[in-house]
Amino acid sequence: MLFVQQSEGQLRSMAFQQEELWQSANERIPWHEKLEGEEAIQNRVHELVSVGNLEAAVSLLLSTSPESSYFYANALRAVALSSAVSRSLLELAVKVVAANMVRTDRSLFGTHLLCAVGRYQEACSQLQDAGRWTDAATLAATHLKGSDYARVLIRWADHVLRAEHNIWRALILYVAAGALQEALAALREAKQPDTAAMFVVACREIHSEIIANIGDLDIELGSSMMNTPHNLPGLSPENEDVMAVGEYYEQYQRKLVHLCMDSQPFSH
Repeated sequence: MLFVQQSEGQLRSMAFQQEELWQSANERIPWHEKLEGEEAIQNRVHELVSVGNLEAAVSLLLSTSPESSYFYANALRAVALSSAVSRSLLELAVKVVAANMVRTDRSLFGTHLLCAVGRYQEACSQLQDAGRWTDAATLAATHLKGSDYARVLIRWADHVLRAEHNIWRALILYVAAGALQEALAALREAKQPDTAAMFVVACREIHSEIIANIGDLDIELGSSMMNTPHNLPGLSPENEDVMAVGEYYEQYQRKLVHLCMDSQPFSH
């Protein structure tokens, strides 16, 4: 009986000591907050981790300036600790670290972190922000589909058109992204009425061939499609840009006719 009482007393003493240690650690945290400098921050992080407040520790680590000598060590710990809390906190930590790495001209490191958590769209945007357009397109082609992939190509095309002033290369990218309306708008802005008109005609012809091939592959489907109009997305006859191109091209042709009529015949 005496032995049992002693054991219970020891257990209560141990429990008291554990609670006392935890409380003491929590009391030190506000004290460390009043201190300045990297060492004080490291002490705060240590205390937060010790008492199990990992979210606060991650937040504190992520506040480290990219110019600090502790940045990479703190970034590594922030990512590691956030993974022990939740997927959402891990993704947030990675996004913050990746954004800060851009400021230190280490965008590739941040891109790899974003890829590790499946944030390929953000990784492509970061590569494009760093001027690595081909790398971004390659990453997008590997991991993105549909509108997400198209968004990367369209942004590249916009850059080529506005910054490099290369309309023909931009057109290739717009078409690859399926952004036919943007391609047509670029031609209109460049005052290329003949090219714009030929572009519309070419797109419609290719679209018609695709529809016809679908009908050949599936006769039943093709017969049902024959009675249904299939306008090319972005280049339908009712589209304002398409109508404007047609009208502008007609004016352009009339001017050419007048020029030919007014010009002197060649003399032999």
